This record gives sequence, C-alpha cells and structure tokens, in this order.
Amino acid sequence: MPSVRDRLTSTLKDRRKAQAGTTLIELLVSLMIVGLALVLIVGTFSTGLLDATLAKRNTAVDAVVQYEMEKIGASAFNPTPAAYSECFATENPTSPAPAPCTGSEYTLQADVTWQPYSSTVQQWTIAISSLPSGAQVGSPVSILKVTYQ
Repeated sequence: MPSVRDRLTSTLKDRRKAQAGTTLIELLVSLMIVGLALVLIVGTFSTGLLDATLAKRNTAVDAVVQYEMEKIGASAFNPTPAAYSECFATENPTSPAPAPCTGSEYTLQADVTWQPYSSTVQQWTIAISSLPSGAQVGSPVSILKVTYQ
C-alpha cells in the first residue's frame, strides 16, 4: 500500500498535468481581448480618415468662397448683374480653376446671387454645395458691394 507521501506526490503531479495547458475559457477571454483591441484600432483609423476627408473638403470650400469674394470685389459695379454658378474640381490639384458644371469630375458648386439694397449697394450671397449630391456645405456667405457716386 502506498504511503501518504506517495499519494500526495501523485495527486500533486496529476493536478499540475491538468493545469499545464490553457482552458477553453482562457482562450475565449484572450480572443475577446484581441478582438476588442482590433476593433478599437480599426475604428481609430477610420475616424482619422474621415476627419482628414472633411478637413480637405472644408479647406476647398474656404478657397472657393475666398475666390468668389475676390471675383465680386474685383468686378466693376453693375446696377443689374446676373447671378451665376461655377463648379470646381477640387480633386485635381493641378487645375482647381472654375468651369461650367458639365462634367462628373467636379466636387463643389458655387451659386452666386445678388439683391439690391439701393442704387449704390448690393448684397451678394455665395452658397456652396457638394457635387454630385447637391447638399449645401456650411452656411451661405453674404457680402455688400458699394459704389460711390
């Protein structure tokens, strides 16, 4: 008959063998932690990409508004000017010049309208919309053009 010491040693060896590998629960917990970390990393990258895209669009919108304001300011005062629209290809950095809205390569459209205040004052409004959706970007910008007689 084995001694108590032999039985205790045998029992301890059996326990160590039983605990030597990883259990299914441990594997599932570790997979959940790795999965959560991957989801957070992918979410961070997609958020960064979206922020960069919005910043690019907003910079292009600012440039278009500035261009149109300078165009209005540089033109001679006309008592009956015509409203107009111009499209901008902001994805083409070599030629972001305005053009008629006839192609699919344009991403922004500037609609420029005016209202008379008096015979010497006009209010010009610049509204920017995104193409091809036509959704308005930001708020319209209004400026006053004054002539001295």
